[in-house]
Amino acid sequence: MDANAIECRGLSRSFRARAAVKDLTFEVPAGSVFGFLGPNGAGKTTTVRLMLGILRPTRGEVRVLGLDPIADGERVRAQCGVVLDQVGLYERLTARQNLEFAARVARMPVSERDGRIDAALRRVDLLDRGDDRVSGFSKGMRQKLGVARALLTEPRLLVLDEPTAGLDPENIVMLRELLLSLAEEGGRTIFLCTHLLAEAQKLCDRVAILQRGQLLAVGEPGEIAGRKGPSVRLRLARMTSAIAVGLPAGLHMEALGGDEWRCTLGQEEDVEKVVSALVNAGVGVRQVTPDTLSLEEAYLQVIGGNADA
Repeated sequence: MDANAIECRGLSRSFRARAAVKDLTFEVPAGSVFGFLGPNGAGKTTTVRLMLGILRPTRGEVRVLGLDPIADGERVRAQCGVVLDQVGLYERLTARQNLEFAARVARMPVSERDGRIDAALRRVDLLDRGDDRVSGFSKGMRQKLGVARALLTEPRLLVLDEPTAGLDPENIVMLRELLLSLAEEGGRTIFLCTHLLAEAQKLCDRVAILQRGQLLAVGEPGEIAGRKGPSVRLRLARMTSAIAVGLPAGLHMEALGGDEWRCTLGQEEDVEKVVSALVNAGVGVRQVTPDTLSLEEAYLQVIGGNADA
């Protein structure tokens, strides 16, 4: 258990006849940034509630930081910081007063409160707005304050459920940069629920894709798309057919449109064989670059292959 911050085994939850999540089995390594991806209604929030002990599983089990969220809910939640799309702040209180209230609820010693609150506000770049009422804050500032509140107790696990929902593009970038800085600090596990792939691409070590309550894939983008072996992109001149080139056995060329092609390799060293075969066939090689699969490509491959799931 020490190696994993979260472990789910056959985790399921139904509401009457409707299954919100079905037989989820996955692990989140401690200290990693894990993306939980899926469209609205996929079951992401239900999974978070099961992780925090707010809901009881219909079947299966979940362990968070080595604990059972149902039997040890208070201990689990005491070690978790949670940021939701609706932050739930007290409008008439200042930013500092909101954090003071959160510190009291968490039973933080009085001697530590001021220092922890200043540190949390500084971390989200709101220290100079600490004495301003939240009613005058923008949506982006409220989300940042929500992150500050989540970090107040220095949690081992930070859970973010659609933290950029409703934000304009500028505030999405601002919050993404904040989360990126938190991820780079290390030392804590971050569990990010989102349907925005740009967030996960920049932040996450590994991702899981959820659709209609079912887990479709877990891993890095290349892994979840089922890609076998490394690949390169080539810009070529005067090539109309990959068959005519006579590539070595096991190597495959795929037309991407225009003068771009993708070649799937058996191993990285095979790129030299590909270039030699192309040149010997009289094909001009204009450019060769590593082919990194984007998270969007991987996501669409997996979701598209399970459209009826």
